[in-house]
Order: sequence, then C-alpha cells, then structure tokens
Amino acid sequence: MSVTYADKADGGHEQHAGHRHHDAHVHGMATLDLVMDGEALMIHLQSPLMNFLGFEHQPETAQQKHIYRDMLQQFELLETLLTVEGASCHAESIEIDDVFANQNEAGHTDIDISYFLRCEQPDKITGLQINLFDIYNRLELLQVQMVLPSGQQQLELNPQRTTLRIN
Repeated sequence: MSVTYADKADGGHEQHAGHRHHDAHVHGMATLDLVMDGEALMIHLQSPLMNFLGFEHQPETAQQKHIYRDMLQQFELLETLLTVEGASCHAESIEIDDVFANQNEAGHTDIDISYFLRCEQPDKITGLQINLFDIYNRLELLQVQMVLPSGQQQLELNPQRTTLRIN
C-alpha cells in the first residue's frame, strides 16, 4: 500500500475524477463519497480540519504538532475510516492532500483523503462500518453519497447510525 501526501498548487480547488468538492465548510459535518466498480472501492472523505484536530491553523505548539501528526498517522490506517463487512478489502493507496494548501481566505481548512481499495468477492460485501465517530467526537454528521452496482444512494450517518448497508 502506498500513502501519498499531495501538494495542490491550485489552492485545493482541483476536481478529482469521481470526487465532488463542496463549498460549504460546516464544523461537525463531513462528506463521504463512495464508488464501487468491480473489485475497486474508491472512497473520498472531505471534512473541516476542526472535526479532527480541534483547530484549523498550522500547528504551532508542541501539543498541536503532536495532535496533527497523530491525525495523519490515523488516516494512514484504513481501519480509522471504516471496517468492511462480509468481504476482505485492502487499501492499495491512500492520498492525503496537503491540508494547509486547502486553507481559504477565512482561515477555514478542509482535509481531503482518498482511499483506493481492492476487494476480494465484492459481491459478498454486506456493509461498511464507519469508525470515524468512535475516534473523533467533534464529528456529528457524515453526508454519504454512494454509487454502487445496484444504483446510487444518499444518506446521513451520525454517532448513533454508523453502518452503511451495501447488499
């Protein structure tokens, strides 16, 4: 598996294939786009940095730098984001955009993370357990858009509802 930290020179307005970038920056809320195509499962998470760090500026103190490094290490693990139920999937790559290149004029900073998974027997996947709420208590709402072989679906997850049913 490879982990890439992308530095986007265009200020974070790059449009990735299959990814939608939102203008809204709402603390407590994040978006998750999920596309399943054969054995490939592509996931894009976009969230205000506040949801994961408690601040949105470049880390200044030793404690802030530690919190920031810990967050990056957490997102290098697929298990931080989700657990696949019913089949075995592994991350082929994880791309984490340079967080502070995405800071807008108001000082709001978003994090964009893309996971590219390969799944054995994808037709056996029954659901995805989203683990973010267990780790990051500032996250209150996750807006999910899924494109699956069975069709498209939009829904919202929260700390009480953390499972996506697939089949």
